[in-house]
This record gives sequence, structure tokens and C-alpha cells, in this order.
Amino acid sequence: MKKSRTPKKKPEEIGQTPLKELPMSLEDWEEFSRGVSFFNNRKFWHAHEAWEQVWGRHTEDERLFFQGLIQLAAAYHHLVTKKSFAGMMNNFDKAYAKLTVFQPDYLGITVKPILECIDAGKKEANRLGEDDLEEFSYDLVPKLQFHRPGNPDLLVELKEICNNERFAEGIRLFNKGYFWEAHEAWEDVWREQEGEAKTFAQAFVQMASGYNFLKTSKMTTALYLFEKAVINLRTFEHLRSTVNLAGLREDLENTLGQIRESAINSSDGLKLSHKPAIQLTTVEK
Repeated sequence: MKKSRTPKKKPEEIGQTPLKELPMSLEDWEEFSRGVSFFNNRKFWHAHEAWEQVWGRHTEDERLFFQGLIQLAAAYHHLVTKKSFAGMMNNFDKAYAKLTVFQPDYLGITVKPILECIDAGKKEANRLGEDDLEEFSYDLVPKLQFHRPGNPDLLVELKEICNNERFAEGIRLFNKGYFWEAHEAWEDVWREQEGEAKTFAQAFVQMASGYNFLKTSKMTTALYLFEKAVINLRTFEHLRSTVNLAGLREDLENTLGQIRESAINSSDGLKLSHKPAIQLTTVEK
């Protein structure tokens, strides 16, 4: 006799009991993080597809969290691609009902700012009406605040990287404006790493390469590398480090903004309003 499935709880029913942390495999984390990166780069359908992969691997009630994110991405996909007022608003409501249960954060995603953006987005859409939806302010589209839950081994690995002489040499070279030489030093460190530690080192390699390409006016390549570095740095900035990662990421986003706003040709130069530099911090032992 075929077993009947246990009925899944509704969001309000889940909210009445303690939330469980879903058992995430390495493959789950990679796909989940990829979805966050897609979303923050406004590739909403790609984010939807990535998160659906993770959702499909789970049967727990708490998988509704993934469904909430999927519907959030669907809402903005309806806005950007389909220009569908009804589709956007319908998915906003569905996403809000699910995500509100998982406050203040779940699986490394900070939930409250998402809910605030949904509220603001609905108000903006209602103000504009269906006919003027193309005037929707994209400043109201959230950037997901994500950090993978702490890994004690990762903290040790990052400390070892920061204490590595080649890594320190890379910082000295970078702060003097020798970006290619810094890239070479950090690439040596990157080759020695595995897993998340390798991604951490990669962010510095990407950043140094980006500034080197910027010096030679290869704007498209620099833009691509800076975007990758920002995504990688954001993953680690909640962790204690001797490098001010949040400040470094903000500097990169400033540089990205200047590149995007400039109307210059690739053969011209771009003079930055700030000097790229890595600031060190004091970490409590």
C-alpha cells in the first residue's frame, strides 16, 4: 500500500513552532549562493532557477523559505521582463507571507530588509498603476544581505591566509598601486587554498586584476572582475579578519559606480575619485 504524504504546513503554522535549520549539503550551499549572486545582479529568472534546485532536494516544512525567495525573484521578473502588474503583486504577497515567518534571518539571509522592500515596492506599484509600471524605481529592488553561517574551520583558514607573508606582500604592493604585482602575490596564495578559503583569496586576485585592467582602460573586463570580487567579499565580511572587508567592498562598489556612470569610450581613461587601498583592523583573539 502506498504511503500517504504528510501534509506540509502553511506559513502561519510553521511560525507557531521553533524553526529548524535545514541540513544543507555543499551542493545546496553552492546553488543557494549562486541564486543570491544572480538576484543581486538582477538576473531574477536565473536566481529563481537556482533556488528551485535547492527547494526540490528538500521535503522539510522549512523549505518554504526557498519558495518565498523563488516567489520574490518571480515578482521582480514579472516587473522587469513581463511588465506584469498582477504577476508582480501576486508574487509579492506570496513571498511576504512565507518570508515573514523566517525573521530575523535564516540560512544567512537577513529577512527584514526584504520585507521592507516588498512593502515599498507594492506602494510604488500602486502609486504608478498598471499603465505606468515602467517608471518603477529600481532603487526599491533589494540587494540580499547574505552570509553563510559560521564555519569554525573557515575562521582558522582565513586567519592563516591573512598571516601569510605573500598575502601581506600583496597588500603592500596593492596599496602602492602595483596592482599586477599584487595579483601575482595573491594568486600564489590562492593556488594553495581549497573550498571557501580559495574563494576568499580569489576575491583579492579578482580585485587586483580589475584595477590593473582599469589602468589599461579595459573597462568591460575590469567591471566584470570587480562585480565578481564584490560578490565574493560580501560572503566573508561578517567574519572577523585583519582586513576591513566591508570597507574594501564599499570601495569596490564606489569604483563600479564610477565605471557605470561614465560615458567614456574604452580607449579613454577613467580617473577615480579615490585611491584604492586596503585598510587593516585589529581583531580580538
